[in-house]
Amino acid sequence: MEEAGLPPGVLNYLSGGEAEVGEYLVEHPKTRFISFTGSRAVGCRIYERAAIVQSGQKWLKRVIAEMGGKDAIIVDKDADLELAAQSIVVSAFGFSGQKCSACSRVIVLEDVYEQVLNRVVELTKQLIVGDPEKPSTFMGPVIDETAYNKVMHYIDIGKQEGKLMTGGEGDSSKGFFIQPTVFANVDPNARIMQEEIFGPVVAFTKAKDFDHALDIANNTEYGLTGAVISRNRSNLEKAREEFHVGNLYFNRGCTGAIVGYQPFGGFNMSGTDSKAGGPDYLLLHMQAKTVSEAF
Repeated sequence: MEEAGLPPGVLNYLSGGEAEVGEYLVEHPKTRFISFTGSRAVGCRIYERAAIVQSGQKWLKRVIAEMGGKDAIIVDKDADLELAAQSIVVSAFGFSGQKCSACSRVIVLEDVYEQVLNRVVELTKQLIVGDPEKPSTFMGPVIDETAYNKVMHYIDIGKQEGKLMTGGEGDSSKGFFIQPTVFANVDPNARIMQEEIFGPVVAFTKAKDFDHALDIANNTEYGLTGAVISRNRSNLEKAREEFHVGNLYFNRGCTGAIVGYQPFGGFNMSGTDSKAGGPDYLLLHMQAKTVSEAF
């Protein structure tokens, strides 16, 4: 920032809306590197604006972007169904669903569909929504009024696209609280199966067989996280090759990557697959230089 004629610590004093400040920083000719986590729309805008060489700029700007997901859990017909239900509930409703890795799609083979759905509904109804400072609370509010209105809008859409099994209610009188919401029998191409909601909403759909389940899982523009609950090693290996996400988990939920152990990042419209927490991540923030000396 000193190169740009700005004093050290100037970022502490910037004011203005995020769009105004963000555009200025992204487009400034002295900005060399951009690391972003946020929505698909903003990430694509940054990628677009960073590609334009500004007057006085003498480098190509590097962009790392992590832009969200539409993450799915597949439940096989021979899976541990209790493990599946527990994994779905934690992955869908932890942090009020406000995680780019949150489970928002559940794809269950038709043989066990009703069993998994009913157990997830049963567990979801037991969750306590309220003051996050209380140990008994599982789910606090969503972040602000804008998020609340967006999620409630998608719940209204979901009521037209699937069967509401539980939840679907919000209360903004003392915070922005939304009951964890489960929709069943949703078409894979429905909006709540395709668009990132970023809230406590999960949609269930039925698959004829495991190949069909993989087809549904890959039927999205995102590619961040996914999970498969199965005892079938052949199907797990098939998913390893054909489930197109940056972070894939077997027999556990699709959230909670461990730094260093499960480097995190997705591809397609989930971002640049830069794998935060991995051994190569630091190199993305550096500039390589080779020095040779002859004797």
